[in-house]
Amino acid sequence: MTGNDSNSQLLSNRLSRFLYNKLDWIDLNPIQKNALPIIKERNDTLVIAPTASGKTEAVLLPIFDDIITNNLEPLSVIYVSPLKALINDMNERIEKWCDYFNLEVTKWHGDVTPTKKHAFLKNPTDFLLITPESLEVIFMNKSFDEKTRIFKNVKYIIVDEIHYFVESDRGTQLNSLLNRIRHFSQHPFTTVGLSATVGNPELVSKWLNPEKPAEIVEDPSKRDFQYKVLCGSEINICKVLSKYRNKKILIFVHSRKDAERYYHILKRTLKLKNIYVHHSSIDKERREENEEKFKDFDDGFMISTSTLELGIDIGNIDIVVQIHPPHNVSSFLQRIGRSRRKQGYDPRTIIFYDNEKFTYADILISLAEISLTKKGHIENIEIPEKPKDIYFHQILSTIFENGRIKQKDLFNNLKDSFVFSKMDKDDFKAVIETMEDKGFVDYRDGYLSLGYNFEKKYGKRNFLDFYTVFCPNYEFKVKEGVKNIGGLDSAFVILFLKQGESFILGGLPWKVTEIDHKRFVVKVKKDEQKKGDVPNWISEGGVLDYLITRKIYQILLGEYDKEILQYFDNYAQKTVSELVESARGAGFKKGIIPVEFSSKEHKVYIYTFAGMKANALLSTIFSLYYDIHSIKDTAYYSSFKYNGQLNFENIITTTNSIESIFKDPEIYNLIHEKTGKFIKNKFIYQLPYEDQAMLKMEILYDKEGLLRVLDENSLVLIDSAAFMRSI
Repeated sequence: MTGNDSNSQLLSNRLSRFLYNKLDWIDLNPIQKNALPIIKERNDTLVIAPTASGKTEAVLLPIFDDIITNNLEPLSVIYVSPLKALINDMNERIEKWCDYFNLEVTKWHGDVTPTKKHAFLKNPTDFLLITPESLEVIFMNKSFDEKTRIFKNVKYIIVDEIHYFVESDRGTQLNSLLNRIRHFSQHPFTTVGLSATVGNPELVSKWLNPEKPAEIVEDPSKRDFQYKVLCGSEINICKVLSKYRNKKILIFVHSRKDAERYYHILKRTLKLKNIYVHHSSIDKERREENEEKFKDFDDGFMISTSTLELGIDIGNIDIVVQIHPPHNVSSFLQRIGRSRRKQGYDPRTIIFYDNEKFTYADILISLAEISLTKKGHIENIEIPEKPKDIYFHQILSTIFENGRIKQKDLFNNLKDSFVFSKMDKDDFKAVIETMEDKGFVDYRDGYLSLGYNFEKKYGKRNFLDFYTVFCPNYEFKVKEGVKNIGGLDSAFVILFLKQGESFILGGLPWKVTEIDHKRFVVKVKKDEQKKGDVPNWISEGGVLDYLITRKIYQILLGEYDKEILQYFDNYAQKTVSELVESARGAGFKKGIIPVEFSSKEHKVYIYTFAGMKANALLSTIFSLYYDIHSIKDTAYYSSFKYNGQLNFENIITTTNSIESIFKDPEIYNLIHEKTGKFIKNKFIYQLPYEDQAMLKMEILYDKEGLLRVLDENSLVLIDSAAFMRSI
């Protein structure tokens, strides 16, 4: 390499020659220069940079340099990824480096043959690429001596797409597993997290190391992005995209149904040859084949659901197209970051909004996400304080691993994990007592061992079911017969959908024939007769939460950068102006929560703009104290009809008492009853009633968002905000 930067000089000549001669690198980019000295000193590190910014190489550079300079013994590096596809992609990238330096890499997931796994166990390689579930398998199935031989030389653990892990059950499981690896490693190892989007990096840095939080390295370049927001009629989409037939275009849609639909529309209308489709219902081999073909072409269209949001390498993308904006800033950033990866070029995106008459949500969401992104505002990652369901799982896993263990040792081992650090001795004792009562553990002679019900539930064929702690996702598949229609957010299904009711998905009305809560499936048939009132907040199953909806309220007050609108088409610009005027006429103001109250219709609208989960919680609270029905919550308001007596003063009194209401066990009893069929994961129903309700509260509702919006704003009665029904 020819770079004269002092950080570039930290690399050995051998690695520098490889970068210059084999990879044609002239110099390191900013994120690589900033991360290099920190990781080289073996400090735990959180690297935050846009997709395809070179952050993976920023981590690999000091690690490879350490291995080849200091002749580190295998296994030196564990790379953990949430997806098999990412592991396959990373394996291909690391292999090129390993071949040059005479090092070896092994990938390990469900599709890898037993022969290759056995070869690794016999002779560990320098790198191991693996999922959390496969790590769990190693811990439970291998002896103490085998685990010591495998993990004793570990010097680095890389957690890719860490934002994807941290607030999920898999992330809790992974954090516990990383702690358990420390018991077998002969030396302290360095943990590195990688992400394109983290709103609160300080919390994630503690997840990596609670005693000495990881150092945060962010991309200093802060690339801007180019965008257009245009009408999303099929005719206009085809007209606009016809101009880019010689470009490489990645198109994101909200559902598998739309992916297939636009694939056929664009292929037929634009006469495209290099056009591919990518979503979770497509066979794995065909998906990977499509990835490889698209990667090799200089032009072509790839139409995908969120499956290509994460960093699977599909080559350099000219423009990212979004047919409807996503429902969080994090996804928006992930998507636009996939375009124009070459240094010196700003990412480009075209967003097509819903062109249905009187449907304005896409325009406002797009404006909110662009505004928030330009200010660097991203959703915060939320980590459960006391994830007792995964605690339950890790207790069983640790006992299984050890055969038997003293209670004190088990408690102390688990407490070293950041995710379990707030579990005190009383919490531990309560969980163990529950496990004893259910026959999952036995306590004899001062030791805990597995009970008869563990064998009964997870023995023999069911044993493989134990490794995976999570349900496939928190989304329900929507099916018409055997045909996949799309997905719906679990909160919407659990809280609002019933058999016989209708909803819109993919622009079409569907009637629910059955809800299978165990398999996360909503069975439907076409509802040709359905007209009028359907849940218009839902767009392909997405749920808007606090950050975006509060920004939309600011936009309605006229508090946004008007320059941003210059790249919206005329209709979108006119719509925003009209909505701002309508909000002003309705009495929307800063510092208030507008309330529309009709004693004649017995109907209430409380315009919190706090997100779907906060508003669902608010209506649930009112149902605890008043006889309410016909609940129609959206991300923007909580709405319901009431029987009997209710007035505006009652609403103020109730909202002012929210904090004390959360101390009332009755609210949790109601939540547990209302969400009784919700399966967060397979261990939640092993917990006591109260713990189940608390965990359901965390995932289905937004308690903090509701408290915050009520604390910062006052309820004010307004006449009417009918324009909101069309958003």
